[in-house]
Amino acid sequence: MAVSRRAFFRTLGIGGAGVLSSSFLTRHELELLAMGQASRGYDPAAIVISSNENPRGPGDAALEALRGRVTPRVGRYADNIQELTASVAKLYGSKPEHVLLATGSSLELTAAARAYLSPGKGLVNGSPSYSSTDRVATDLKAPVKLVPVTKDLMLDLDAMAAAAKGAGLVFLCNPNNPTSTAHTASEVGDFIAKVKATSPGTAIHIDEAYIDYFDMPQIPTAAPFALQYPDVLITRTFSKAYGMAGLRLGYAFGQPATLKKLDEAWGLGSVNTLTAAAAIASLNDTAHMAAERKENARVRDFTLKAFKEMGYDAPKSHTNFVFVNIRRPAKVFRDECAKEKVFVARDFPPMEKTHCRISIGTWDEMQRAVQVFRRVLSTPA
Repeated sequence: MAVSRRAFFRTLGIGGAGVLSSSFLTRHELELLAMGQASRGYDPAAIVISSNENPRGPGDAALEALRGRVTPRVGRYADNIQELTASVAKLYGSKPEHVLLATGSSLELTAAARAYLSPGKGLVNGSPSYSSTDRVATDLKAPVKLVPVTKDLMLDLDAMAAAAKGAGLVFLCNPNNPTSTAHTASEVGDFIAKVKATSPGTAIHIDEAYIDYFDMPQIPTAAPFALQYPDVLITRTFSKAYGMAGLRLGYAFGQPATLKKLDEAWGLGSVNTLTAAAAIASLNDTAHMAAERKENARVRDFTLKAFKEMGYDAPKSHTNFVFVNIRRPAKVFRDECAKEKVFVARDFPPMEKTHCRISIGTWDEMQRAVQVFRRVLSTPA
């Protein structure tokens, strides 16, 4: 059952104004503020499908764990971090030393870039793909090679491997944001082997933020390769399928020596006791994750079908968003949708003139949003 953030914090007995201050605002709410909602505050009529958040939030087990942790004990330092690290390691049948926690995986993306990039050691990334690492590379004055996706919007692994020779770091977002496409574990494994054979000193960072939504029977994590090779790591987040964007938690997984480089390169924050409790409960609640994956697929398939009926193409999605060829600038589409309180994603160069990324909201939200899309797209580009 979906729970509003205000109602959620009321159930914890924490109160309203302080907890809902700017330091706790999610990107969901910040997008509203940036799009003219500041004068009215949070607008419950708005459909915010721009930041790939999980509109259903955490599962019941996570919420119950949070309630159980709201005691005077929160005045002490967290005592459940080791349990959380062990719970993550258990996912992969590995040991806690292969896990590095952070208050959001974005910090680990920054840490990986700072650990391996320099003016003499550049970055290789897909285009379009998640660009956080690109920005850090630019700050570090490291060269950036952007490899265009293929015609079917897949990351071009062969071209990226060729470009990786002599690079400091290759960033591989799988499934890819914003295109929603994904590669199998064997494809990623072949890519890693090729890069390591031709450029042994190049690090490889596979970001698996959306892998829990992968639309295949077996989740194809690259974690085994992170254990096999030095300077290969994966990052995961609790902000997407686990519905914990506002609680800020992510982790990196790899060999201890690899993780040490990240830890020394950038501050990763200190995970708090409430976040850890919710994460542990979420990891143990496999039934909820299966239900979340199923519901996301149901709403996503409805959305893709609606665009197809309107005559607009999108690749098969393995994520909680779709990347639609709307055959017009994303800004034009975004601005028109915003007039009807439907907020879709920012531009994703170099495809911002033709494509738009749309996050998957709840069933009711997407039912309403699709009607807005039909009206907006009925007008000639």
